[in-house]
Amino acid sequence: MTMEQFINKVSNAVRAYFGGGLDITVQKVMKNNGVEMTGLIFMEKGSDIAATIYLDSYYEAYGEGTPLGEIVRKLIRTYEEHRPAEKLNLDFFRDYGKVRTRLACRLLNLEKNRELLSQVPHQIWLDLAVVPCCVLMGDELGCACILIRYGHMRDWKIDEEALLADARANMQKILRPECVPMSDFLYDMMRQTVEEQLPEAEPGEEENRGLVLDQIAGLLAGRGRPGGRQLLILSNIQHFYGASALLYPDVQKLLTRGEKGYFILPSSVHEVLLLEETGNEDRCGLYRMVREVNEKNVPREEFLSDSVYYFDRKTGRIRIL
Repeated sequence: MTMEQFINKVSNAVRAYFGGGLDITVQKVMKNNGVEMTGLIFMEKGSDIAATIYLDSYYEAYGEGTPLGEIVRKLIRTYEEHRPAEKLNLDFFRDYGKVRTRLACRLLNLEKNRELLSQVPHQIWLDLAVVPCCVLMGDELGCACILIRYGHMRDWKIDEEALLADARANMQKILRPECVPMSDFLYDMMRQTVEEQLPEAEPGEEENRGLVLDQIAGLLAGRGRPGGRQLLILSNIQHFYGASALLYPDVQKLLTRGEKGYFILPSSVHEVLLLEETGNEDRCGLYRMVREVNEKNVPREEFLSDSVYYFDRKTGRIRIL
């Protein structure tokens, strides 16, 4: 079965299940780095926001033998489990004065997003592009954003330079920076994973259970392991396009407080890694490590760059190594 045939069968089956209560359409969506995906769009009656489930991975599962009926049931279950409970009113989006307080910036790879950047206001920064977006937050919605396009600028009657200046000035207020040791990040992640696997504590044993969780997570995260340099993860507290925290004035001030510079290793559009300089770094080795991680562990649409950057403490500037 071709992808087109699969999409028709799946979308028709989902429409039949929900009847007329939802407007369900299929749309090609251009993601970051030129990645095009096929989305099943669910629009509630009277809502300004749509939920999107991408069908590409479901088609792969079908090709690997998953029955079509099971795929349809999973799509329906996925939507119902994540169905937006709150109605989002986007009337504010017509008024730039109201949009301005929600503006932030994202960092994208410049070369891989040439087509997208022809439609989007942007600034070139090293081998990356700084693009503005309107950040939306809610209990059910989580953290999402609307990418600002030239058409929005024309409606608001604002020029590109002013728009980007507003976005850069505002972003640190709504997406606050977070810079933590890698071991702490891994510890929190491991503790949550282990806690989900352990049985509930008996009455009165909660403290002992917590100590066991701390010990196991600490071992898995490598806390207290001698030797080696501390690796820091820089993002925002939402871990949402957090690589843009490199642009924050407060972050750059923080980095100048050390005695040496930092190597910046792009992990994804959501975070970067900071490695304090010792003077013994191998440039080729750093580049090789970044490329290998990108190839093996980073989804195409979350790729930021294969470059290694360097923050010079004396000048307070970031450059490509």
